[in-house]
Amino acid sequence: MPLASWVEKEPRQFAYFHRLMGYLMLSLLVVIYYYTAPDVNYQIYTPLFFLFVLLIHPKLSRWLLYRYNKRINNYVMFALDVMVVAVTLSAVHLSLVLSFIALFALLYTAINNKIPFLIVSMASLLGITVFYLSNIFIFGFAEYFDHTSTELIVLGFICLIAYFGVGSFYQNQRASFLNKNRQHYYEEMNRYMELANQLSRYAPLQLWQSIMRGEAQAKIEYKRKKMTIFFSDIQGFTELSETLIPDDLAFLLNDYLSHMTDIAKQYGGTVDKFMGDAILIFFGDPHSNGVAQDAKTCVEMALAMRQQMKLLRERWVKMGYPALHIRMGVSTGYCHVGNYGATHRMAYTIVGRDANLAARLQSAAKVDEILISDDTYQLIKSDFLCSPKPPIFLKGIQGPVKTWQIMEKYNVRKLDNQQWFDYEYKGFHLLLNLDEAQNFEYPELIKVLENMIQRLELQRKLTNSQGIVKLHIEDEVIQMPKRDTVSSVSQHQNI
Repeated sequence: MPLASWVEKEPRQFAYFHRLMGYLMLSLLVVIYYYTAPDVNYQIYTPLFFLFVLLIHPKLSRWLLYRYNKRINNYVMFALDVMVVAVTLSAVHLSLVLSFIALFALLYTAINNKIPFLIVSMASLLGITVFYLSNIFIFGFAEYFDHTSTELIVLGFICLIAYFGVGSFYQNQRASFLNKNRQHYYEEMNRYMELANQLSRYAPLQLWQSIMRGEAQAKIEYKRKKMTIFFSDIQGFTELSETLIPDDLAFLLNDYLSHMTDIAKQYGGTVDKFMGDAILIFFGDPHSNGVAQDAKTCVEMALAMRQQMKLLRERWVKMGYPALHIRMGVSTGYCHVGNYGATHRMAYTIVGRDANLAARLQSAAKVDEILISDDTYQLIKSDFLCSPKPPIFLKGIQGPVKTWQIMEKYNVRKLDNQQWFDYEYKGFHLLLNLDEAQNFEYPELIKVLENMIQRLELQRKLTNSQGIVKLHIEDEVIQMPKRDTVSSVSQHQNI
């Protein structure tokens, strides 16, 4: 439809069409005035001037837009319209009705294009100048505000209504068209955001956010960084999968992975991948809080996961499932992290010795044990209680590996109900884990501690302050003071 094509045009294109329409109407009114008015001169040539303005209009508009901007272009075009109206008013000798019609159309153009008052005033001065120059050199002076013929009045109002009507119709339809487009774009944006959110679940959250913010690109690249890697799995899950039906197995696995992923998200870890019941998480990319802080955050996450696993285990046992336990390994070192694969299918992951070391530490860990490498221990030892483990040999790792077991995080003050005690001082080392001790074993432990206390008391009695063992009382030699010895000798001589 023609109207639809008008509406779909850009405002600059419609402005040219609307201006063409107005100039044609002015030309029609001036020509009719030429044939109906008694005192005319060169009015018949006025349409040629309007045609010249229309011919230079596109090039002038493009030049103004290229050299300046849309605002300057609107100001210049309005000034051009004022000059055309001034020539028209000079041609019709300020015919009363035609003058009001032309001025109303000009006022409508100023309001529609949001021309400021200062520009309107300057354009008015330009119009008055053009008006008098046209009178002097072309149309001459005649009776102003003369009576207008009925034909011109009717035709003028028809042209004015048509000019206003077309402009208002375009504005309304354009607003409706833009609203429809805005709604369409809004719906498409929501649809794409929903799709992006769904696709983001197949990639680490931090990576997806970096891509959406423009900080990272989906291309094959990698970098070398020092990171902390966490690896965990459920002990005996492979054997369990042979005894449970698929639905129960899927429930346990999804319940476990869901809670562990929520904890990883809370601590800012990058969840690399799920490999069955195994989870690979790393800290240090795409965002890092420093190598030491990344290691501490990773260990805190591991402790939170171990605590959460206790709650899950109790719930699963009440539901009739077997008690499940996890093993965790943590390692810190340099790895290559980035996108690996092909241009049409890639994966964001890490590659390096310490990534393998974390997996091997997890395999070597005992039930509910968090085993860390020595590099990790050096970074977190001031904040966490760790127990040394004998060096172990791991598959794919050359030489013995020094490992440590994470007990708990140091508190500012010791709690009365703390579960771990670890005290070491010059030949004395007490390591007590109440999580592993059973209630019926407490009397035996108390007896052992009481025997230790009695032995220490006996040792304190048997040794002096220098740690030398005391002799029996009859074996001790008492030294007499010198003055007592002299007096005893004198008494002996007197005798």
